Amino acid sequence: MSNTAALLGNLLTVNADINYYTQQQIYWSTKYKANSAKLAKQVKYEEKWEAAYDSAMDGSRTSALKMNGYVFLDKEVAGTEAQAEQWADYKVEEYDAELSLELADLDIEYDTMKTMYETLLEELRAQQEGEKTATSTAAQDTGLLGQ
Repeated sequence: MSNTAALLGNLLTVNADINYYTQQQIYWSTKYKANSAKLAKQVKYEEKWEAAYDSAMDGSRTSALKMNGYVFLDKEVAGTEAQAEQWADYKVEEYDAELSLELADLDIEYDTMKTMYETLLEELRAQQEGEKTATSTAAQDTGLLGQ
């Protein structure tokens, strides 16, 4: 009888751990999804920024680059790196290189946490099945469960 109680206690502990880790997995998955959406936007902005930068550096342009109504770079004139960066910043104001790096770091962190809790849940579910079987067997051996 005491063996059954101990096994039942183990099973209840595993069930409580599964509930806790499920909450954690949901928490980190939500953070990961939200961060991934922000990161995806920054990646698109970065691609546009790089295209604008390349356009300013390209001396074979067929049209002048205009900024606020003024000619920034004449056609067929390659800009300097500083001019290309200024042009790209003007064209794609939404791009923030520091934010992009921060979001990339958070993406790794959140994915790691999400994956860790998913793995822990898999292990706990396997352990739960073993605890269920052991508890059921012990309860049948003591005659607590009807056959």
